[in-house]
Amino acid sequence: MKTTKAYKDMTREERKAAAQAKAQAALDRIGDGVRSVWESEEWERWLRTLAMFHDYSLNNSVLISMQMPEATRVASYRSWKRDFDRHVRRGERGIEVLVPMVVKSKLGDTEDVPQDDGETTERRKLVGFKVGHVFDVSQTEGEHLPEIASQVSADVSDFDSLMGAIEAVSAYPIELVDGLPPETNGLFSRRMGYIAVRKGMPEGQTVKTALHELAHSVMHDADAEELPDRAMREVQAESVAYAVSAALGLDTSDYSFGYVASWAVGKTEEEMRACMRAVRDAAKDIIDKMDIVLAA
Repeated sequence: MKTTKAYKDMTREERKAAAQAKAQAALDRIGDGVRSVWESEEWERWLRTLAMFHDYSLNNSVLISMQMPEATRVASYRSWKRDFDRHVRRGERGIEVLVPMVVKSKLGDTEDVPQDDGETTERRKLVGFKVGHVFDVSQTEGEHLPEIASQVSADVSDFDSLMGAIEAVSAYPIELVDGLPPETNGLFSRRMGYIAVRKGMPEGQTVKTALHELAHSVMHDADAEELPDRAMREVQAESVAYAVSAALGLDTSDYSFGYVASWAVGKTEEEMRACMRAVRDAAKDIIDKMDIVLAA
């Protein structure tokens, strides 16, 4: 990895060009890396797990975010037990969501669809909503969920300088903290006004997580209704973290390819191209700002 001294030995134009070239090369490799993950058994196992999580509506996503901003994966009490062999801990308070109430359509309803033989296909009809409850993974215990991502374990040259540079370019304070949910290495909370990174992780993982949450704060510092869905936000943040890490000389390919692939399920090629354009702009901005700090 480049040291701070190496940065100082180069002109600003040379540093900028070298960093941007590394970042772009990293982004160019994401496609191949994601495809390699798609072909693996681990990817298939992840997809089977992901399919069991309900795709929550925008309204419910907002409700969940308002009640538990740090939530990562939610499911009902029954689903945690039945599908994942995990149990909600005694005393945990459920997160309220809206549950559709549906009834069978009767003959003559506008939603009935005639088949070719004249028979009517049974349809279900939305008649309203009721309040239900889900629980975040941090409120449960039991079997581990399958994960695509593995932690970055390498030590980092000039770790203190890099973390200082990340903190310097961040619009939000960055805190190393204990007590984050078990499945969470970091989080960005716009409402609370800070970035939290799990204390005690390997240096490489700490830097990468800080960059991931920094990317969230740069790209997703807006009201919920103005943001892309959570899956796209994760693709964007991890891609930025990957590109910036590569520009700094930190190899995170084993972690990032799988992580990006795990969130890219169901995204179209057009959506991913737009995502990469946004990622490129955000990564360039972060790299330029970090370059100035590291060269000082």
